[in-house]
Amino acid sequence: MLQGAKELFEGGRGKVLAFCWLGWVFDFYDLILFAFLKPIIADDLGLSLTHDLAWIDGWTLAATALGGFFFGRLADRVGRRFALTVSILIYSSGAFLTAFADSFEALLIARLITGIGVGGEWGVGHAVVAEAYPRRLRGRAAGVLQAGSPVAMAMAAAMGCFAGPVIGWQTCFLFSAIPAVLVFFARWAMPGEDRAPGRNAGSLIDLFRGRLLRPSLAMLTLLCLHMTGFWCTYAWLPSHLMREVGVAPAFVGWFQIGVNIGHVVGDLLFGFHADRFGRKRMFTLYCVISAAGLLAVALAFEFLAADLVLFGLAMAVTGVGFGTWSCFGVLFAANYDAEIRATAAAGFYNLSRGVQLFTLPMIGWLVASTGTSTVALHVGAGMALLSAVAIRWVPVVDR
Repeated sequence: MLQGAKELFEGGRGKVLAFCWLGWVFDFYDLILFAFLKPIIADDLGLSLTHDLAWIDGWTLAATALGGFFFGRLADRVGRRFALTVSILIYSSGAFLTAFADSFEALLIARLITGIGVGGEWGVGHAVVAEAYPRRLRGRAAGVLQAGSPVAMAMAAAMGCFAGPVIGWQTCFLFSAIPAVLVFFARWAMPGEDRAPGRNAGSLIDLFRGRLLRPSLAMLTLLCLHMTGFWCTYAWLPSHLMREVGVAPAFVGWFQIGVNIGHVVGDLLFGFHADRFGRKRMFTLYCVISAAGLLAVALAFEFLAADLVLFGLAMAVTGVGFGTWSCFGVLFAANYDAEIRATAAAGFYNLSRGVQLFTLPMIGWLVASTGTSTVALHVGAGMALLSAVAIRWVPVVDR
């Protein structure tokens, strides 16, 4: 394992992985920070958590679908480095504008801009990493790259729960615009001509023709299930703990940092386990683990909330189970040629985010109707189990 880890950073590919990792960390940080600051924003602007901010969450994720297809196409037609740097500039601009939002409309526009920029980073980054590594190292490289998401969530938790109540949510978003400086390191990380491998790529409709029809439908279905489960968990749990359980923001911050340490471990372990034991087998196992953790928390929430150690352990199990996200970059690399890989990865990943335009307000309605946010955790567990079934239909080929 140690030798495999060392190989990841040998030669120029280590710089590529580092740049894509940083871009993904700050991309997801800008997106998820909103979840930890929602209670403060709602109080300050006089907005409803379960209606106004639920719709802003939904529209933000819908905007990532637009950004995903745009930047995926840009990467395949013009260049990987160019697409990554433009996406970083746009999502950083959205974070900057969020800091000055003083109404529902202004906040919505700022988050839409953030969503469009965020849409480019994951799919293009995974395409770049897949092309920088030989097949035998792709699973581990994808695991390292994906581990940026729990790092981003831990950073967002620290900023939103520790700094937010002190410096204000506006200042938190001002700091979130700083990642724009990453664009100056793009040429260092990816030197040479920024030539897209797919200048002769076909049209978007080609993703649903011929041999690509089955993997496209299967990947899109799997991503929609998995994304819904993820956002049901992470979009509602912080506000639930603060508003319904009455815990201090600092507790939520430490709790989320602990959970995401488990998530980092899951992402890294999944890459090694999948390379050794098979992606579908490990994906199924990790889905069951995350579902078990979510169900334990949902069914025994009051008991667990009274025992912070047990609560943290249950959610740490869930975090390890979410290591399944490390699988997707490799699946896209396996099923799509370089000419259209970034389009498929960025487009489908963010289209599944866009579906949350409908699911998040629906979850908000369920929370308001039942009087508890734990219903979102039940939905998250159900999505994990359905994902364990859906992975059966995804082709896994060596390309």
